[in-house]
Amino acid sequence: MKPFMFIFFIFTFINVLEAKFTSKICKHDKPYIHFPFKLNSFCKHNHTMINFPNYDELGVKTITYDPKKLTLFDPKDCVFEVFLNLDLDRTPFRYYHVVRNYTYWNCSVNLSGSFEAVPCLSGATHHVYVVESSLDVRESCEVVKTVLIPFAYSSYVSDDSFGLDLSWDSDGVMDFAQERREFGVQSIIGGLSVVILVLMIVGLGCVKVYCWKKSRINEDEWEKLLGDLETL
Repeated sequence: MKPFMFIFFIFTFINVLEAKFTSKICKHDKPYIHFPFKLNSFCKHNHTMINFPNYDELGVKTITYDPKKLTLFDPKDCVFEVFLNLDLDRTPFRYYHVVRNYTYWNCSVNLSGSFEAVPCLSGATHHVYVVESSLDVRESCEVVKTVLIPFAYSSYVSDDSFGLDLSWDSDGVMDFAQERREFGVQSIIGGLSVVILVLMIVGLGCVKVYCWKKSRINEDEWEKLLGDLETL
């Protein structure tokens, strides 16, 4: 009984650890997904995705845990739409790079000079610009929103992932290594408690069996003594 219970406990303990820490990846896709991304990660078209409740899904390009850096890509290929709508204050993340205040303008005409419209946010009758917040708003434009982002729009940095680098702090969300250490300690304590309980049950069973056998021996000896007295 004792060997069986011990093997059962070890098997269960290993399964719990694997369920907690085994990385989730798409069939042909990397990187590995650990805490804190695992809960909101999923696979779509063989890409690992993270769902941001206050925005939408973004793809995972790379993850490193030292330093803590998560590089995302936008499936819609419009990073500055992500910058405009992604509210990191409602997540455990922050931008990996230094951020500044930039303002989105929606203009009815195409501005001349050094202004560059964001193609994926602009159309035939409106032109969207991302400029430094210190600039005066042009007459043909209206302010859409001011946000803290790494940089203003430039056609040189307009791919689907440039600037979508995030990080996270231990005080905002526990990092994977710390989570694993604490979970391991708790699991060991819990496991030892289970082992002690099992051993106590087994021990009590053994004591009960021993006492039962002892009582049977005493009864047999008593019956033999009475038989001897009767023969006398």
